[in-house]
Amino acid sequence: MPGTHLTALPITPKDLDRYEVENVFHSWSFQPTVSPKRVVSAHGCRFTDETGRDYLDFSSCFVNVNIGHQHPRVVDGICKQARKLCSFAPTFSTEPRAVLAAMLANITPGDLSRTFFSLGGTEANEAAVKICHQYTGRHKIIGRYRSYHGGTAAAMSLSAGDPRPWSQPTAAVRTLAVPPPYCYRCMHGQTYPDCNLRCLKFVDEIIELEGGGDQVAGIIVEPIIGANGIIVPPPEYFPEMRRMCDKWGILLLADEVMTGFGRTGKWFALDHWDVVPDILSLSKGLTAGYVPLGATVVRTDIGNYFRDHFFGHGATYMGHALACAAAIEVLNLYEEENLIDNSATLGKYLLERSRELQDRHPCIGDVRGLGLFVGLELVRNRRTREPLVPVAGRVCKEGNPKTEVGAELVNLGMIAMAANPSNVIAMAPPLCATKSDIDEGIAIMDRALRKADACVEA
Repeated sequence: MPGTHLTALPITPKDLDRYEVENVFHSWSFQPTVSPKRVVSAHGCRFTDETGRDYLDFSSCFVNVNIGHQHPRVVDGICKQARKLCSFAPTFSTEPRAVLAAMLANITPGDLSRTFFSLGGTEANEAAVKICHQYTGRHKIIGRYRSYHGGTAAAMSLSAGDPRPWSQPTAAVRTLAVPPPYCYRCMHGQTYPDCNLRCLKFVDEIIELEGGGDQVAGIIVEPIIGANGIIVPPPEYFPEMRRMCDKWGILLLADEVMTGFGRTGKWFALDHWDVVPDILSLSKGLTAGYVPLGATVVRTDIGNYFRDHFFGHGATYMGHALACAAAIEVLNLYEEENLIDNSATLGKYLLERSRELQDRHPCIGDVRGLGLFVGLELVRNRRTREPLVPVAGRVCKEGNPKTEVGAELVNLGMIAMAANPSNVIAMAPPLCATKSDIDEGIAIMDRALRKADACVEA
């Protein structure tokens, strides 16, 4: 509104609604004609809208608020750092950045030891790809279908089988797409364990056909595919993939943006299989969403390579002091409040209760997960496994039964990840959740799933 003094900008609820609709770009969606609910406060596993209604956060927002909302330790740590030094040019050192890098070297697996800090998960994956290219001198990267690695050009190029990049040409990375270990919907028509990991043998063959270690730089994976379905691999999958990468001399890039920091019941998902990646991308749980921060951690030999070779990447906010100070407090809380153990213990309970939902709702074709990261895959027909919503449903303007379930959850006082591209509703409460929180969330989900049951074929 030209001519309005900024300090006089009206902020009544109606004005805020108008600003949301007229002035804000909303992510991965047709732009709304009605403002979404406005959140005014949050604490632990709960948040409150401007009408005063409380909701249960059963998804940790976007699977990032791992420690719960508004933890006083983190808020105080941010305020303390803000009074001292909010930010400085990344060519200089700050105490929070140096300390956080050392902490990450301590908790990440194997000899991962040098970190490039960025502003989020997408940027962490961008840095991972650049490091892979520069270190190997090769340009081909293998990605997997049903993956999502972020919203910028290179990350979208790697996100094969996710409908969100369809509207944007992507040619930033020479990408090859291969099937994931999706046992419920095996693209090879096999059944685990009789399949003998055909999906991985296919990857091995693709590497050979594409020139092996002379041409292929690396393979990027989500250890547990997140937004596209909470797809948990067979236990031998990643140990075999590690051996395959070593055989060809290519790098294993692990995108643990969503699965890192206790989400699956261990510090990192690959810890379940004792696998050390060459490059590890992190964000979300690193600061639990309190301040934006991403991290790309590499093994010692890769880090040392750039002592004598120019590192062609950088950012103004690399290692932002305020974000690093928040992350230090968050990492300490994971240990001090036993949040990772709680994720492992409560995750088993959440999986058990979710299977009870499957017994009651014909719309649930499969239940899977690890730690506090559990998905319900919705189908129209259990026998044929016909998906409830086609892949293109995520980018169609019309509503669909899965988003109706998500809307009903909000009506009933809870959020879960129901707008993700796949047919899976993801449940990922904060790691500070209690057994009663799980019971409450399952009871609400039980009621909301009736919307999907109504679409099941008789």
